[in-house]
Amino acid sequence: MDAVDLDTPALYVDLDALEHNIARMQEQCRAWGVELRPHVKTHKIPEIAQMQLDAGAIGITVAKLGEAEVLVDSVEVARDLKGIKTLVEIDVGVGRTGAQSPEQAVEIAKACSDFQGIFYWPSWLDEEGFRAACVKIDAVLGALSKAGLEAKIVSGGSTPGAAKTPLIPETTEIRPGTYVFYDASSMEAKICVEADCALRVLTTVVSTSVPGQCVIDAGSKTLSSDQTVGSGTYGHFVGRPWTLRKLNEEHGYVEIRGPAHVGEKVWVVPSHVCPTVNLHDEISYGRRGRVEGSWKVAARGKVR
Repeated sequence: MDAVDLDTPALYVDLDALEHNIARMQEQCRAWGVELRPHVKTHKIPEIAQMQLDAGAIGITVAKLGEAEVLVDSVEVARDLKGIKTLVEIDVGVGRTGAQSPEQAVEIAKACSDFQGIFYWPSWLDEEGFRAACVKIDAVLGALSKAGLEAKIVSGGSTPGAAKTPLIPETTEIRPGTYVFYDASSMEAKICVEADCALRVLTTVVSTSVPGQCVIDAGSKTLSSDQTVGSGTYGHFVGRPWTLRKLNEEHGYVEIRGPAHVGEKVWVVPSHVCPTVNLHDEISYGRRGRVEGSWKVAARGKVR
């Protein structure tokens, strides 16, 4: 069937774009001299995790144990381990979590039963932020070495920061997640183009009664309430000069230029794809606008 014949609202993934995104990030990591351990919080789908592993990823990253139980096939083995291999998080200026100083990092590392290294999350840091992060990482590694602790792993992360990985040369691996699908925030940050956005939401126009506006059947329960970083909108319309200004739970309010017709279906690239996926039980997939099958979002709601 054609993807536009799906009952709306619906999520659809273009396999060509998905495969291209997976292969390209893997190739970039090889060029940067780092391994790839992708974060699966974006897709929460075992089949896609396997695609990433088959392409060369050394493992996967999860946010919660519930995700691991769904997405990793060695949980039973992991539970039998006598010690847990540990990385110490370093705050590189994002201000979320992590050790705040080299001294604190050493103290935490000494308390670990099987210390393996450190990890950092660069989020949306710019080049200046990355250079400052590099200074901090080098200071931490120096302090650890002085204390007789070897950091075998220096793990970075984030799709927005992936291309800046060479600015922290000690990095051994990165953990981006969004790159498999990308989203409107990725487009706004110019780290991808529309064609790279593998996941799109099919939605239907349900009202045109207000001049200059239409209402679609995709609201915060479909797209999430996250706005596009840097623009304050809630998604990007494919092929239409429309702006998604406001969301209710079930509906989106769209500022339109040109005609809109009740019943017509339109494609939206969500602002933040990760929570969008987590709102849905399944995602259809295919090529060239056809539906070839669907995946269960197996780790949906696994927040523990």
